[in-house]
Amino acid sequence: MIKHQIKEGLTITDTKKTTTNDAHSSSNTGTLDYLVSTPSIVIMIIDTATHMLDKLLPADYITVGKKIELLHEHPSIIGETISVKLTVEKITGHSVLLNVEVADLRGIVCSGKHERAIINKEKLLEIAYMRDPDFL
Repeated sequence: MIKHQIKEGLTITDTKKTTTNDAHSSSNTGTLDYLVSTPSIVIMIIDTATHMLDKLLPADYITVGKKIELLHEHPSIIGETISVKLTVEKITGHSVLLNVEVADLRGIVCSGKHERAIINKEKLLEIAYMRDPDFL
């Protein structure tokens, strides 16, 4: 068992002022160019999760994403400040389940769950290289 300091109930809230880099680029319409995209929100969630969890692990371990379920309920306009709140809901073996709430000044934008796996960095690279048929 990996000794870490991650505990159920642990919470973090990170904020980010959105920019045009967070918009969806559409080739056939400019309509979505002013809205925060779902992929940008997913990146914010992942960044917040690694910021919260990885520092609580031994130096040779990290967390990696296993699963994300996200309901993007409301649009948010570029320029808004987005807050990402993550709470450790459950720890099972090497898995950490996070509750996700993403909001802007008007309220909830997205909600869902994000599961991350705790894994040894070298082991992760070893697994990746073993799957690459051109490696070696």
